[in-house]
Amino acid sequence: MSTPEPRSASRPRRRGASRAIRLFRLRLIRAARGKWAVPALFIGSFIDSTVFPWPVALPLAAQMLRGRRHVFPAAAAAALGSVLGGLLVFVLARLAFEAIAPMVVDDSDAAARLAEVRARIETGGAVAVFAAMLTPVPVQLTSLAAGLAGVGGVWFALAITLGRGLRYFAMGLVLYAVGDQIVAGWLWLPRWGRWLVICLFAALFIWLIALSF
Repeated sequence: MSTPEPRSASRPRRRGASRAIRLFRLRLIRAARGKWAVPALFIGSFIDSTVFPWPVALPLAAQMLRGRRHVFPAAAAAALGSVLGGLLVFVLARLAFEAIAPMVVDDSDAAARLAEVRARIETGGAVAVFAAMLTPVPVQLTSLAAGLAGVGGVWFALAITLGRGLRYFAMGLVLYAVGDQIVAGWLWLPRWGRWLVICLFAALFIWLIALSF
């Protein structure tokens, strides 16, 4: 009959395993929030402006609230991804509308919105493109409409760069100024309050995703 292991010997083992788990979780958090955060925002923004609109502003704000040094790299990554994605849709609309239309205009409502945006762009040109880039109108819809409306490539590139850059960097300036206060307010909340805020933002994120379909 084997003798039971002394309690004093089992405690260090449990502490060692718990410490190893904590270190592993910290490494995962650093990996997710470190070098991969900005590339992920670029990819997410590119996807948002091409085939799948989604609320990229929520993870963008979360990255910006990590600290002031994270604000402008995050804004630049999101703006660059959005601009490149919009340019891709614009070029495809000029060269192969029949191939790209099913990926962007998947129902009658989207087709009606496309016709509406196209009519505004045909009237206002690059200025209308710039204005649309500051609104919740999906980037790919505006880019597609601009390509169909015959907006010049240089003017479109200038309009989308200024529009998306202004939108994301304006957001960055606001969070650069008041981000510390927002974080302080978050830390002031009790645990149940933090979970309530997280649930509200998760519900908002899901609702915005649902609206994109």
